[in-house]
Amino acid sequence: MTMFEESPEELGGERERPGQRTHLSAAGLRARGWTPAMVRQLLGEPDLLLAHPQFRSAPQTRLYRVERVEAAERGEWFRAAAAAAVRRSAAARASALRRRRKVLDLRRRVYAAIACAYPDLARERVRQLRAPTGPGNSDASAGPGAHDRQIDRRTPRPGPQEPA
Repeated sequence: MTMFEESPEELGGERERPGQRTHLSAAGLRARGWTPAMVRQLLGEPDLLLAHPQFRSAPQTRLYRVERVEAAERGEWFRAAAAAAVRRSAAARASALRRRRKVLDLRRRVYAAIACAYPDLARERVRQLRAPTGPGNSDASAGPGAHDRQIDRRTPRPGPQEPA
């Protein structure tokens, strides 16, 4: 979470202790379990807009007062919305895992069907996969040493001779 300290005029005349967080950014809110929709519905407009600290052409940083955030977090609506967000996140993660397993299973079945239809091709592919590969030898079908470099170690030629 980012700590921002502003002048007393920007804070409505009140000044907190130095080093104490006065405002939270959107990233700080996300770290506390807020979603963008929850920020819009519960907090609304930001309390302070500042230029982006590293990139002046980036959108302004939206900052929310810590007191407002904590008050919203104490509310019943926030607790219900946060719990729903956690449930949705877990459901999305489980769904993605199911889809991944389904795709991997389909891939396995397709490879098995190809291996049944073309046994010679399958044996050749297994042989290729089992062949050792070394650095610079990414082509498994090439024989051993096919990609080894031959270094020509000739003796250096004498430089141009001066006319006699």
